[in-house]
Amino acid sequence: MKIAQIDVYAIRAPRKEPVRAGNIATPVLASEFGVIRIEADNGCVGLGEISITSPRIGFSLCHAARALLAPALRGSDPLALPVALRTIDIKLGGELSAPYLRAAFEMALLDLTGRYYGLPVYQLLGGRAREAVPLAWGIYQKSPEEMAADARDGIAAGFQAIKLKVGRRLADDVAAVRAVAAAVDGAPLRLDANMAWRTVPEASRAMAALAAEARVAWFEQPLARANLAGMRLLRQQAGAPIMADESLQSLRDAYDVAVAEAADVFNVYVCEAGGITAAAQIFALAHALDIPCIIGSQAELGIGSAAAALLGVAVADLPYPCETFGPLRYARDIVAQGPRIEAGMLYPSESPGLGVELDMDALREMEVVD
Repeated sequence: MKIAQIDVYAIRAPRKEPVRAGNIATPVLASEFGVIRIEADNGCVGLGEISITSPRIGFSLCHAARALLAPALRGSDPLALPVALRTIDIKLGGELSAPYLRAAFEMALLDLTGRYYGLPVYQLLGGRAREAVPLAWGIYQKSPEEMAADARDGIAAGFQAIKLKVGRRLADDVAAVRAVAAAVDGAPLRLDANMAWRTVPEASRAMAALAAEARVAWFEQPLARANLAGMRLLRQQAGAPIMADESLQSLRDAYDVAVAEAADVFNVYVCEAGGITAAAQIFALAHALDIPCIIGSQAELGIGSAAAALLGVAVADLPYPCETFGPLRYARDIVAQGPRIEAGMLYPSESPGLGVELDMDALREMEVVD
């Protein structure tokens, strides 16, 4: 079996509401993603998703997928995943955006492999550890009243934790955290700064002020990606755990964060790690070091969310609710039927591969032709 055709579709998926977060200069009204479709010479097909909300480079990655990776992979064996991933790594040469492309092609190849053997992808990862992935609900920056209402709605819908974006003017963050804490009866809140605080003293002051308003599950990425020494110092000062997000993408990043003692919790993304298997390797390293992980999200559509669901039921340890509810953020999904999200749980498909099929009407509606 050989790869006969690779199609790359650039898509613009309208959001249900604008995205406002600490590291995003202007609100995001639509996500600019990509869909990879790999077809073998026997007609077997696999789907992948290029998912990246910030920075907004999805269309550029689609061009790289067409120009660099598709020609290099065409004619190769789609079941030889290590060979394909090595080809991708060589072609992309360590570019910062390489993991997003690598993840999308790996999704498509695992989907194709699962369909070929008649197995859901979690079986290719070693089997199932749980039935579904517990979810947290995320809240973007709005007025305190709107954020409190969103938190109440999230808890009522069955989501098991609340995450909100901070990193604005401190007085606005304090008001928002106070309102949300009251709305959820004092349940611990996940506070995500998205690298908005520039220095350790600034972050320390903000964290102390916010911790005075609510129980804090953890502070997520309070400082810039490379400031591991500052993150370690904040761990020593803060009364709440520190989560690494932007600091932690690759397996090497995970090692560096662990060695620096810069985080108590890891936020692991399929798209940022470079694929499902790469994310699973980070989980394995963290397990060996007794560092808990969650699965994070770039608000993926149905293909990327299916990949996250399959990883989430396969990893050995998943102690906290994850944040992979991406399809709920969009006016329409790109797949005919995505993974089921119900009562705060994300359920994987039992169908072969990723278990999703393209919605061709949605694709025609969202595709951006360059």
